[in-house]
Amino acid sequence: MKSFVTKFSIILIIFQLFTFLALGQDAYFKDEPPEMPPQDEYGEEYNLMGWRFGINMGMYMANQQTVGFYNGRPENENKIQWVLNNKYWYEEIRQQLNGRNVIKDPDDVYSDWQGEYDIWRAQNGVALGDTTKWWIYYPDLKYNSTISVGFYAKFNFNNTTGIFIQSNYVKLKTSGIFQMTIDSINYVANPALREGYLRGTEERVTIDIGISKFWPVGKITHIFVETGFQMNSTRVLDHQIQIGSKQYTLVNQYGDRPYVPNSNMTAYDFYQGGIGFGIFLAGGVKFIVSENVSIDPGIQFNYKKVKLEGYSDFAMDYYAYIRLIFDFTSDN
Repeated sequence: MKSFVTKFSIILIIFQLFTFLALGQDAYFKDEPPEMPPQDEYGEEYNLMGWRFGINMGMYMANQQTVGFYNGRPENENKIQWVLNNKYWYEEIRQQLNGRNVIKDPDDVYSDWQGEYDIWRAQNGVALGDTTKWWIYYPDLKYNSTISVGFYAKFNFNNTTGIFIQSNYVKLKTSGIFQMTIDSINYVANPALREGYLRGTEERVTIDIGISKFWPVGKITHIFVETGFQMNSTRVLDHQIQIGSKQYTLVNQYGDRPYVPNSNMTAYDFYQGGIGFGIFLAGGVKFIVSENVSIDPGIQFNYKKVKLEGYSDFAMDYYAYIRLIFDFTSDN
């Protein structure tokens, strides 16, 4: 909730800045008619009809709802437990932990450790005496905000209204630390914690189809609004853990067969992700520099479903961008 409020505050500040710039232009050109169409230096109205093309670049802030796909929990498609359940990998991990075992749900718990055990059991849905789940504290992951780029094509029916299509690309990363409970050096000491590292990378491509309209508020300044339908394609590029010096993928590349070293097993490249959809609403300020060029800073809100197994609910994310628009078809 705190993260959402922070992001919303940043977006509100940016929007207020855009509004201030627009109103500032309006005040500067206060001798001009308020609904004046865009004009050149000689007072002739621009012809903005026809095709326009542009490039987008900005900061993409993904919703954190889907990042749970990467935390390695037992209920997920990719799970840390899958690595630990392989006897060959588990033996490598034991060597990395100086010959000490990662503990599964124990039959007997130290009294001074009972509280933490109860918390872990509730978080992971482990029944008393269940020895099938490993004792792991899973990370609370977050996507990193990152740069998104794309292209834009628009056809204007008149000087203020048109339809458009745009596509943007972004690569999202997340990482964190999980903890494994390992057995004690002797039967007197309490079990100890050891850290492992987890990371995930995915790429998203979005295609937006919508309608755009802008209204003049100054000589070169306009407020614009866009809305429409969005499709997105998500693909998991990387999902790994590292324990000591050993790295393991959490993607089951071998299907129903357990990994066996030196057996010439075929590792398959499984596609994780898929197609999602949603709607969007965007707004900002259009600075019409000339009949052929405009600069459009704006903010886009996406309410969409992303296709990641177990994490495909609708959620909101944000994209703050600057768009450069050109008319390559004009004779001017």
